[in-house]
Amino acid sequence: MTQPRLTFRPRHRLTHANEFKAVYDLRLKRSRGPLTIFARPNQVPHDRLGLSVGSRVGNAVARNGIKRKLREAFRQLQHDLPLHAEGGYDLVINVRPHEAYALAGYRDLLLSLVGPIHAEAVRRGLVREASEGDAK
Repeated sequence: MTQPRLTFRPRHRLTHANEFKAVYDLRLKRSRGPLTIFARPNQVPHDRLGLSVGSRVGNAVARNGIKRKLREAFRQLQHDLPLHAEGGYDLVINVRPHEAYALAGYRDLLLSLVGPIHAEAVRRGLVREASEGDAK
């Protein structure tokens, strides 16, 4: 079996304010540590990521380092994150002030938050659970 490609291309990003607003408006979120993840089901076959790191987190160097680690954690985990029957999720990560973690710390946080978000979306009836026949 071939190894899935671990890329972070422009199609994996949320870029416009209206995309962020749509994710926030659904109010599907989970928090742990310094991260709050908001999610919204999408109709594309993969997850997309948006980051919100305010100036209270630190200076530009610190903020960019955190964003770089979060993007890398998402890139490495993108094929392990849950999908639903119609597609993936649009994820917006809000970061509160904290001492920067190692990459593994952000990976663990991301995995521990996205699973419960998927379960909540299924519970609310926003998505159908992906079956074995659905492409992952």
